[in-house]
Amino acid sequence: MVRERLLQMLWSGGRRMLTAIIAPPGFGKTTLAAQWARELAGTGIHVAWLSVDTDDNELVWFLSHLVQSIRQVRPALARELDAALDEHGDNAVEYMLATLINDVQQSTEPMILIIDDWHRISHPAAVSAMTSLLDNADAAHLRVVVTSQTRTGMALSRMRVRDELIEVDAADLRFDASEARELLIDVAGLPLTDEDVNALTRATGGWVTALHLASLSLRTSDDPAGLIRGITGRHHAIEDYLAENVLDAIEPRTLDFLLATSMCEYICADLAGALTGTTRSQALLEEIEDRGLFLRRLDQDRTWFRYHHLFREFLQRRIERETPERISGLHRTAAQWFAERGIIREAVTHAEAAGDEEMAVGLVERHGTNLLELYQAASALVLLDKLPHSALSSRPRLQLMVAWSNILLHRVRPAERALAAAESLLCDAPVASGDLGEMQAEVGTIRALVAARCDHYDATDELVRGALAGADELSPWVVSAAANLASMAAVHRFDFDAAERRQEWAAPYHARNRGPYARMHGSCCLGIVAHERLEISTAEEQFRQALRTARHGNNRHSTAARLAGALLAEALYEQNHLIEADRLLDESFLLGYEAGAVDVKTVRYIAGVRVKAALGDRAAAAQRLDAGARAAHTLMLPRLRAQIEDERARLRLPATIGLPVRPPLTYPERLRPVHGLDATIAQFDESVGIRALLYDGTPDSMELACTWAQEWVELLVDAGRPRALLRAQCLLVDSLAAAGHTDEAEERLAAITAQCVALGIVRYLLDGGPHLVGLLEDVRADYEARRRKNEWPSLSDGFWSALTPTDS
Repeated sequence: MVRERLLQMLWSGGRRMLTAIIAPPGFGKTTLAAQWARELAGTGIHVAWLSVDTDDNELVWFLSHLVQSIRQVRPALARELDAALDEHGDNAVEYMLATLINDVQQSTEPMILIIDDWHRISHPAAVSAMTSLLDNADAAHLRVVVTSQTRTGMALSRMRVRDELIEVDAADLRFDASEARELLIDVAGLPLTDEDVNALTRATGGWVTALHLASLSLRTSDDPAGLIRGITGRHHAIEDYLAENVLDAIEPRTLDFLLATSMCEYICADLAGALTGTTRSQALLEEIEDRGLFLRRLDQDRTWFRYHHLFREFLQRRIERETPERISGLHRTAAQWFAERGIIREAVTHAEAAGDEEMAVGLVERHGTNLLELYQAASALVLLDKLPHSALSSRPRLQLMVAWSNILLHRVRPAERALAAAESLLCDAPVASGDLGEMQAEVGTIRALVAARCDHYDATDELVRGALAGADELSPWVVSAAANLASMAAVHRFDFDAAERRQEWAAPYHARNRGPYARMHGSCCLGIVAHERLEISTAEEQFRQALRTARHGNNRHSTAARLAGALLAEALYEQNHLIEADRLLDESFLLGYEAGAVDVKTVRYIAGVRVKAALGDRAAAAQRLDAGARAAHTLMLPRLRAQIEDERARLRLPATIGLPVRPPLTYPERLRPVHGLDATIAQFDESVGIRALLYDGTPDSMELACTWAQEWVELLVDAGRPRALLRAQCLLVDSLAAAGHTDEAEERLAAITAQCVALGIVRYLLDGGPHLVGLLEDVRADYEARRRKNEWPSLSDGFWSALTPTDS
């Protein structure tokens, strides 16, 4: 029997990385793969199945369906991969494959991934992804089974050289006479002689589909021998001949049902009912499957089915030839059915197949923003790419979707181009006044978001004014984005009360968002405000709330979770919780240099450097610092550049190779007055200048360092910026101690130590500079003396242990 023979062949191949089942259409590739999957599942091995469909030559959708297949056996992993794909698109390939491989190799349970109909994939990036998977996976944990009509895109030669290939081809899959006899006589029960079987086997060349189709025809034939004699010629002629005979033998009601439902790649009872008007769709689908009419269930509950692609093509040719006028109506019905259920990709596909461009465009305009609200930006871009260029280039709302999608994928330049196109269309195209106002408000919000990615907030309030004023007329998602941008603009002009008020106003809009991201960003805004005020417990709780929100649905490693995790990690690091902070920052670092606003980028690099240094891994700290320097240079971000240079000066690490070296500011070069982000950049730039004076070591240089540092304390003492003031005070103490002004340094250090004790933020002291750290033991002795006199709160041994400068 073919099943036993081929399965034995597969078993004998052992644990090789790739099993390739390659043959022309109709040779039973999928059937063999399905039988092999059942055999493997019977031994306790988890099997994920991916059936490649017509849209999967788009990389993002191929990866999306790959994730769906993995969900069958690794639900938690699939959620992580899904989130990465939605938020990064084709840029997520490397991360997704690495995560998949790491997960299965850490698991004690091996996994088999079966990809059916691989020949439909020709996209170079998808082929590259497959090659990478085969090159890097461990066959002891992950094996791949592929069915294909061609040998391309699977690195067969390389796998063969590595002895990691089991190959099954058409010669292996052909039925011989004994196997054909078993199918036709023993299974189908046909009254055929051995001569009839031999003739039919020769005529079909052992082609499995042809034999199966012949068996269906022969069941109703009064002259089996005559029918067999008529089956001659090449495979495509046999295919057409047998298809016509099979279809003609099916009762009209079932045939009409088959023809109508063949319009869809996948079919369920409710969809079939919409297409055919019958109320017996489930029963008919099960009956068709039971009769062997090339319909395969896709789940155990027999909810979703899929026709064999050859048989589906037969049906489509029949309806095109006999009733072509039905086709557009069937596709339009399918489009409406999918749209009502929020399955927009399929809806658009059928609208296009119906030739209804206006319907396709309307579906994307009405429902496409749902994908953006869930941060499925990559899927939104692929959906937009399906639309005719003429529609995409002439509809301002579609250009706004392009802009949103690109900025959510951290692609600033494409977002700016789409925005420019949308604005031009809004000026020229006739748009209803209400729609015009809404889209102009949306344009302003996107412009503010693009500017924020470039660390510009000066025009934010003006850009988002329209969205905030017309909030009740706009999508809650747009309003939330505008409110979060306005909050961050207030943070960067140090109006923390205004930032809090804006978040209080925005809370109802955040709650109306379909996805968790608006609420996550709102919590991050409030956490940043609390952090700048040194309200440490509030900041930590807001960041933890942001992380919980971002992880909604167990998306533990989504971009949103990693952005929130970085902010939480900085707060944890300052409290000396190094291990949890290190883990969160390592996860955030995987996002790459483009992800997130500058507030998160600075944390990802600076806190990451400090944690590595505190844990004694100075090499890793230097690598992270270099990565931050390259990010600042590439993206032209002065604030990130200034903080990187300050951290480099603090740790006395060499400059990043290949980047221009910026000399430290000198005292005469300082700028006054400074406001907003300029003030933040100036504090770090001037900190580098002050450290350079201290490292110079001459008495004059150190005295000038003290003067300069004192100026910053005076600038900030009444500025309502406690965190910035604490940084300035630490630098002043370090400068005073270096210059020999020990008494004044100790007095100031005692005050800021008391503040750090009360807040539990140890690292400000340990990172305050070598001379500050040298004074800590003296301060400790003073504290103990005063505690005995009840002049200071009691300090635990754990606090002083944390202050011991062995891990700085």
